[in-house]
Amino acid sequence: MNIIGISNLILDYYFYNNEIYINNGGSVANILANLAYMNRKTKIIGYYGNDNNGIVAKSLLEKAGVNTSLLEMKNYNTKCFFINKETTSTCPFCGNKTKNYKLNLDIEKRITSDDIILIQDYTLLPNIKNKICLDLGYYNKFIYEDNKNIEDFIFRKYYIVNIKDTTLDFILKKLNISFNEFLNKINIYFLIITKGKNGASIIYNNEIYNYNVSEIKGIETNGCGDIFLATFIDELLDKKVINKKVIDSIFNKAQENVEIVLNNIGARNHIVKNVRIKKLKKCICQDFYLEK
Repeated sequence: MNIIGISNLILDYYFYNNEIYINNGGSVANILANLAYMNRKTKIIGYYGNDNNGIVAKSLLEKAGVNTSLLEMKNYNTKCFFINKETTSTCPFCGNKTKNYKLNLDIEKRITSDDIILIQDYTLLPNIKNKICLDLGYYNKFIYEDNKNIEDFIFRKYYIVNIKDTTLDFILKKLNISFNEFLNKINIYFLIITKGKNGASIIYNNEIYNYNVSEIKGIETNGCGDIFLATFIDELLDKKVINKKVIDSIFNKAQENVEIVLNNIGARNHIVKNVRIKKLKKCICQDFYLEK
């Protein structure tokens, strides 16, 4: 069994203390990297650009232990994010903004029946019967989408869904349904509703478990949600019996892992150290060299 993520590669730039660091990014890749760190077999299906950003992103993901053999290089500029106090996809030096490349792959030919599939946000899949984990953090792609398409996506069968409360609220308003109606229609084995500093709600077997969290101070929050979900995926795959005691234990472990990420710069510095870079004559989003 592999846990296979569907996503193009992304490179994150971090600006701290007048230094520039890079590491591979994107929710799917971050979750896979954490799962690989937890000794799970992971793969990623997607594209990466034939630029320096894409080549480095692929290399860093491999160092994190993720199998990249199903990635394809494409003639485009790799998506980048630039992170300081805020996160933006616009380069702070040249003002360029890279767009993501639309995936068009025959996924069914690249997976086996026992693989766990990991997707994020509004990722459309063929009618596969594999267990699917969905990380639903943003609702932007739902804004202008037809309600029927949203319903087909939301109410299909899932293994684990991790959704932000703000995204859930938007979907409920968009579909004009109540939370109880939503619960009655979903076909989700294990649902996590994250609320940031306000904790989380977990729905399993028609029971709702609410959790509060104590305030934890750290360097930054980037990547906290990724390791939170990775912990649940890792733990649930081995559990034959699930009850409140088990869910409490997994939640507490997930929060401990979140604290590790909070005390690092970036989403995966705890797995593969961020690499410091220096820019050449061109802008950093076009070329750089790695500091040793």
